[in-house]
Amino acid sequence: FAAVSLVLPAHGHPFTDLVGRADDIRRHHGERLDVIREAGSELGRATVDAFMQRLFSERSWGYMAASETYAHLEHLRLTGGADRSDEGGVSSFLIS
Repeated sequence: FAAVSLVLPAHGHPFTDLVGRADDIRRHHGERLDVIREAGSELGRATVDAFMQRLFSERSWGYMAASETYAHLEHLRLTGGADRSDEGGVSSFLIS
């Protein structure tokens, strides 16, 4: 990363601190995972939509929010922090 002096992202403004931005993104996703873990302790087994409603404000609900929520839930599943079950074409997750 040290050799990178200018980042031209696909969206947003160009920036110069790649290491700082990567740290910000890691921190942000860690905070999102904490919200999902907390929601999981309150919700029990729940759908992506139920978790999405805890992660995002109502005005942000939709495909993008559901997709990001699903990615976080799958990350937890793949790292041993959640269990997924699929019934009737609907996935639900239980946070461990």
